[in-house]
Amino acid sequence: MSTSDSQELEVPQVVNLSNVTVGEVKAELVRATQSVIHKLEAEEADAGQVIIGAAASGQFNGRRAIIGAVQSQQADLRYVHVGGVRAGTVSLNGKTALVLADSVSAPQTNALLVAGANIQAETVRAGILIGRQVNGSVQTLFDARSALLAGLAGGVVAGLILLAARRLFHSKK
Repeated sequence: MSTSDSQELEVPQVVNLSNVTVGEVKAELVRATQSVIHKLEAEEADAGQVIIGAAASGQFNGRRAIIGAVQSQQADLRYVHVGGVRAGTVSLNGKTALVLADSVSAPQTNALLVAGANIQAETVRAGILIGRQVNGSVQTLFDARSALLAGLAGGVVAGLILLAARRLFHSKK
């Protein structure tokens, strides 16, 4: 084996995982069920009943999963708990902290922050929702008026704290 051959490792075409714990998986296609994967990189991934730390994929399908982060061109997530999703197109049914995508389809979703150019929603509950075009039923924690009032109140409180600290800690000369 020459040195150029040893430096260039081949990525497997297909990896099938079931009932295993794996540190890192790289392949063209990954299928995983009832497994724990720390890091997944694939052109296409299909994961069901799994726990994944981080996933990077061209197309990612996840069902009944707990995932730290997903970065994908197209993500289809059903009955999942996800820390964050960054995708071109995402279809999400579950709970997440952060969704950033060009197009978001969210039939049933609870999220802290959803941001996208086009958001289609049946029932979305979000702390903050940012979108150019939003269609469907959305409940946000902060609307424009309450966000303005919260920012104003926070600014007043911060100003009073700084003023009090200045008076307490600056001695007269």
